Amino acid sequence: MVPNVTFLILNGLFGHRFKTQPRLLVSLSMVILLFTFTTVMVTVETDSWQSTFLYVTLASVVVVNINSAIFQGGILGVAGRFPPAYMAAVFSGQAVGGIFASGTNVVVLALGASPSDAAFFCFLLSVIFLATAMVAYLVATRSSFYRHYLGEVGVVEEILEDHKLLDTSPTHQAKIPVKVNPVSVLSQIWAYGLAVLLTFLVTLGCFPAITVRAKSTEQEGEWAEKFFIPVCCFLLFNIGDYVGRLLAGWLKVPGPGACGAWLTLVFAFLRIGFIPLFLICNVLPEGRVLTSVLLESDIAYILIMAAFSLTNGYLGSLCMINAPQMVKGEEAQTAASLMVAMLGIGLSTGAFLSNFFVMLL
Repeated sequence: MVPNVTFLILNGLFGHRFKTQPRLLVSLSMVILLFTFTTVMVTVETDSWQSTFLYVTLASVVVVNINSAIFQGGILGVAGRFPPAYMAAVFSGQAVGGIFASGTNVVVLALGASPSDAAFFCFLLSVIFLATAMVAYLVATRSSFYRHYLGEVGVVEEILEDHKLLDTSPTHQAKIPVKVNPVSVLSQIWAYGLAVLLTFLVTLGCFPAITVRAKSTEQEGEWAEKFFIPVCCFLLFNIGDYVGRLLAGWLKVPGPGACGAWLTLVFAFLRIGFIPLFLICNVLPEGRVLTSVLLESDIAYILIMAAFSLTNGYLGSLCMINAPQMVKGEEAQTAASLMVAMLGIGLSTGAFLSNFFVMLL
């Protein structure tokens, strides 16, 4: 998380100074190369050089996270330049990725594949999807619709075009490059930034550190031992997250504005209540020290998880949709990139605090 968050912040502060397309293509290419390397390494016997293999793996994880941060910050920055529905679509797409990953895991378990075979096919599918995403992005950038909203044309061509239009349209005003101040942009969207930070702090504080330790009340059987956590923890979370993101794109309530930002922030604070709710579920029932199980029920756990994931998707997506609308058009891309940085800070802070939340069990 450390390299990921570091580069999300750097992207939010300085990303607007660099051209978007090279950033996205280079970062995505690096991720594809490293995932290809990982796919190949699944088939290589590494027992004789485990320590070296560990360091190589950790190094590749660092580079993947750096490039993922650059790509994620860039692509959401691009989405911020488009109408709000497109930001909602990008966020929904991320949730579909989560459903696909967790669903694949359940299918692999059901088929009884070995861990090495499961790893190979999962990484291979990742490479195929990433390559498809690159092709799709290149096709999209060639459309006049994309070029219109992104506005990345040469300054000389733009000025010449404006001069041509001035000859026939006295009301036309030449476009002047605007210098964007990230600090000024952040001061306008801080409420949404804090809301998205809190939303994902709570999410990573509970999921999966606490939620993965839940036990089914059924003591034996494949459901309790093999499928309960993959289905009721991971798959259910990703489905609820996706539904929440879809609802945010449709409803957009509360809407953009000072009042909407404050309401969103209040709802993000209320999600802190999920931490004690998960702590009193049937989580690590045999190893409790500070707290005790008060909700010994699979249904209670499932309902709490459904509400938890739904609110995560809804509030997170709502913040990302509304924040770019709080600033001027030329500042929207920077606003979206800053929101991604705040989201990343929330993820890393939640992941760090989860170590302490687990100690409350």
